[in-house]
Amino acid sequence: MGLYQDNFTGLSELERLAAMAHDPVRVHEIGTDQWPLTMMACGLMASNDEEKLEENFDIYDIFAAKTTVAARKSSLIQLSRFITGRKGEGWKSLIPYASNEPDEALSRKAATYVVTLAQPGPTEPLAGVQELVNRLVRDEFAPTTLLDAVLSLADMRVLPLLQPLFELPAERLEELLDELETTPNRLSCTFVLRVLEAHPSLAQEAADALCRMAPLSPVILDLALPIPTWAFEKPTPQPLHGWTPAEYFARMLPELQPALDADQLQEVREAFKA
Repeated sequence: MGLYQDNFTGLSELERLAAMAHDPVRVHEIGTDQWPLTMMACGLMASNDEEKLEENFDIYDIFAAKTTVAARKSSLIQLSRFITGRKGEGWKSLIPYASNEPDEALSRKAATYVVTLAQPGPTEPLAGVQELVNRLVRDEFAPTTLLDAVLSLADMRVLPLLQPLFELPAERLEELLDELETTPNRLSCTFVLRVLEAHPSLAQEAADALCRMAPLSPVILDLALPIPTWAFEKPTPQPLHGWTPAEYFARMLPELQPALDADQLQEVREAFKA
């Protein structure tokens, strides 16, 4: 990663670049080719400093404006490898990549790294999931890609951590459902059902979300994921259960039937080929 001593400042290269990025004047001196390493430096230097970490969200906006998606993807992948090699140390440096990246696919990828590489917390093993859920609750502008990544885990251990989301205002949940792009699995389908239970007025949005999910996988899975992935020699997901879309529709039907009108129910039925 180019760690070397700077003869002029006495700081390592990473420290020097991070200092420049946090300086409102010198930040504009950073060249385009320096930005991928600079963003990594900012994250790693601030990963244990909540105040500096928050500053990195604004710095990421500059990074995104100065670079291509390909350059930011390369930066993200290098950062994830660095964190993996250090057993999750510095994992919070990934959060600005997830929260402020304008390219949805790259944001989703970064969020997936957050939930799979985060070091377990003192009270919560799935600390990365908890972090992203907290951001969705605190920040009304947090992107739905964070939720996409969480639900794509397909691991039901995640469900209790989603409880704060069900307590959000209906308007915010409507937005999340409308923008949801995740695979159909037991966790993601259950999330939609729990939203529908908490907010019956979102019946159409819930039906639409299920219809968008349904064609994305021929099997509805319930998985046990090896998290954090760096703690396992071969981090292979273990399928616990699997259903065809039609079989899973039958499982959901007792909850869907009283909540959806006839047209909405038929749309979901057709999407799940039931």
